[in-house]
Amino acid sequence: MKKITILFCLLIGLTTAAQELFVELGKVNSSFDFTNSQGVSLDNLQSVTDNYAGIGFKHPFFDEKLTIALGLNYNSYGATGSDRTLDNSFEWEVDYIGINLNWEYQAITVKDFTFFLKAGISYEFLATGTQRINNQSFSLVGVEEFDNNAIFYRGGAGVGYPLFDGGTLYAQYLYGKSFALKDDSPSSNEELKITSHMFGIGLTVDLFKDKKETTNTTEDTID
Repeated sequence: MKKITILFCLLIGLTTAAQELFVELGKVNSSFDFTNSQGVSLDNLQSVTDNYAGIGFKHPFFDEKLTIALGLNYNSYGATGSDRTLDNSFEWEVDYIGINLNWEYQAITVKDFTFFLKAGISYEFLATGTQRINNQSFSLVGVEEFDNNAIFYRGGAGVGYPLFDGGTLYAQYLYGKSFALKDDSPSSNEELKITSHMFGIGLTVDLFKDKKETTNTTEDTID
């Protein structure tokens, strides 16, 4: 609860300088690279597709084409697999809440379509998590490699279209990978890396569109 409060305080603090609000929803296809306590990588792991959501604020960063964004995200990751030797099947479902910092550059505009590049980093912590082994479920909250705070780096591209005055609809793809999540026990070699492919749509709204138009009208009148 304390972590969620801190994240919301950071996000609210950005509103004092923010120029645009954005919300986005989409699908995230994730895969796990898991190494067990003996240092052996698990084969046969399959990716899982789930949902993600985000909200935040943007502001120009020295240049109108370059913006910096701070937001909150809720991402669901997962994987399935089996161990043919032991005849086991297993499945992971984990939900992470985090704060992300992104830079977005408007590369080119063709008619009304604006193509952009995006890169950033996300600091996330486990909200809920479940592991199923042969139809038996176990909570992952408190399990070292999952409960450690995850840091993801992401990059991708997208395209935006002005849906209405001051509002832009956009679609994007982001590739992401986490730094290794490890079991801190000295005798354990367990390690987890999460790879994600995010496909989403979003809406950006200029919070000061009317104010800008009023200011421009006033300046034109004075001239």
